[in-house]
Amino acid sequence: MRKQRNKASLPKTSFLKARRMRRLLLILSGCFVLVLIGASFAYVYLRPKPPVAHPKKVIAGPTFRPVVGDVNDPEVDDDDVTVQQSLIPAFQFKRGGYTISGTVVDAHSKQPVFGAVVWIDLPVQVGQPTTIPLNTVTDAQGNYQFIHIAPGNYTLVASRYYNIGDNRYYTERIFSSVVLTGNRSGVTLPLTPISISGSRSVPPGKAKNIILIDLRGFYATSLLDDPLLLDETRNFRAFLQHATVQPSLWLPYGWRPLDQYALLTGSYPQWATYDPWPHVVPWGIPDNIDTTFWFTGGRGAHLFGQESIFDVAKSYGMQTGVVTSSDYLLSDATTRGLDLLQRSSTFTQANWLTQMKEEISSGQTQSNGFLVYSELAPLSASDTTSSPDAQGDDYQQALLLADQTFGQLLTWLAQQGLLQNTLIALTTSQAEANHSFADNFYGMGSTGQGTSKQTLLALSGPGQCAAATVLQSNNSAFSIAPTLMHAIGLPAPAEARMPFVPSQHTEGGCS
Repeated sequence: MRKQRNKASLPKTSFLKARRMRRLLLILSGCFVLVLIGASFAYVYLRPKPPVAHPKKVIAGPTFRPVVGDVNDPEVDDDDVTVQQSLIPAFQFKRGGYTISGTVVDAHSKQPVFGAVVWIDLPVQVGQPTTIPLNTVTDAQGNYQFIHIAPGNYTLVASRYYNIGDNRYYTERIFSSVVLTGNRSGVTLPLTPISISGSRSVPPGKAKNIILIDLRGFYATSLLDDPLLLDETRNFRAFLQHATVQPSLWLPYGWRPLDQYALLTGSYPQWATYDPWPHVVPWGIPDNIDTTFWFTGGRGAHLFGQESIFDVAKSYGMQTGVVTSSDYLLSDATTRGLDLLQRSSTFTQANWLTQMKEEISSGQTQSNGFLVYSELAPLSASDTTSSPDAQGDDYQQALLLADQTFGQLLTWLAQQGLLQNTLIALTTSQAEANHSFADNFYGMGSTGQGTSKQTLLALSGPGQCAAATVLQSNNSAFSIAPTLMHAIGLPAPAEARMPFVPSQHTEGGCS
């Protein structure tokens, strides 16, 4: 019976052992799977990781493309310009762009030219407006530089019309089609030197001295033809009766600061204008010269390198001076060649006469003579309502005061014996600066321009007949600067545009 029990228990034990083995295998398999999973996770997280490339935000830079300036509405920003048009040219940017640099040299000696004025501008396009030019002045090594410039074709201009001790001027030269496709250096600008005599000999029949008086604020017609103003213009009319008079010269623009610039230089910057010269077109249309793009901003910022009557006189040893009001145009052409500039915020008769006597008395001591320009301007520039027919109003009172002051100056000059060797010139650069409500007060006239754009040139003294030369068409105030210089036997400013031709109309002392 015991043997039977043992035989019966053997299968049960084998079964249990097998069962335990299967369970152990399952556990081992599970552990192995867990190990594999853990190893996989460990490999994924612990393996060396390459740097992750994050997408970068691309910031578009400015488009460096030359932009044609908007002369019709220059206050509006252009989409392609990063700053306002009135502050910076449309081909320059706040950042980026390219650099162009080089040296101004003497064309003969190849030596650097210190103090030369250099401009960069878009090339002139006939019938198209241009932008405001940039300018800089060369250093002691003759170097110049412009930065943040767009690629394109440009015009460079350079000149120097003042003496730094080397007794030389350098006439203006235009360098067209300067190509800029990237940073560019070593652009050499050779200028031709002009020797300065430093002295002059007065030719027979010419004046030693010249006094130019600008009756700013008054219509030329008030002096010439208005019968209602006889009492207010007695001294002026007496002067005109013995003077050579060009009674009808037309101002190019009718905006006084521009006309004053033309008066002293005989030109506007020719390289910075887009209309061909001298085609005549009706007034009110872009008429031969466009200036709205270059005459903007503060009056102390205008640097165009043009030679003025002061530079010419100074190069021949004459003393130069200006007696004027506080709004006298400040530029290289109007201040560079001056020995003395006296500006007054308000006009008083006594102060004006004192300043004129000081300038003239000082000039009398100079063997080469003197040139004095003065604004006789008792009418306030802010007076926009007074008109010539308003009896006793500001215009008539100011005109009477100017007439009396002018008469006192002539009396003093006669007492000093200066009328024998001094040419007195009288003009008006009034244009449309004052009396905007009464503009064209004397009518539009046959030319359609109106008398607010009419000026005159009256000359009295030695050389007045020889100086009776005007524009061939006899109608432009650009002729004043060349005429004045011719009257004293000196050349016209270098950029003056008017040729000398015999006058077709003279009055007073010439026939």
